[in-house]
Amino acid sequence: MKIKCPNCKSPNLLKQGFRINDNGKKQKFQCVDCKKWFVENDGFKRMRFKKEIIVRAVHQHIDGFSLFKVQYHLLQHEGVEVTRETINRWTKKYSIFLKSDTSPSSTKVKRKIASR
Repeated sequence: MKIKCPNCKSPNLLKQGFRINDNGKKQKFQCVDCKKWFVENDGFKRMRFKKEIIVRAVHQHIDGFSLFKVQYHLLQHEGVEVTRETINRWTKKYSIFLKSDTSPSSTKVKRKIASR
C-alpha cells in the first residue's frame, strides 16, 4: 500500500529524515504538492507509552489477566506506572487488531470484551 499525504491525498512524497523520540524512530515525509511534513500513522499516534507496552497489556488483558494483574505486571517487569482505566481504554481501542481467530469459543470472548 502506497503512503499518501494526509492533507491533500497526493502520492508524491519525499523521505526527509527521521523523527526520533522516547518511543522510537519514525520516517518523516514531505508532500511535494502541498509541502506539508508528516509521519505515517501506525495506529499509536499521540500515545505516551511505547507500542510494545500497550500491545503486551492488551494481550494480557484479553488472555484473562485482571486489570490489576496487568497493571502490577507492567510495574514489576517494565517499570511502567499506568492506571487500570488506561489499560481498559487500550483494550477497547486496540483489541480489534488482535481479533483474527473466528472459532466459536473466541466469538464468546469477543462478545464479552465488546460488552465491557
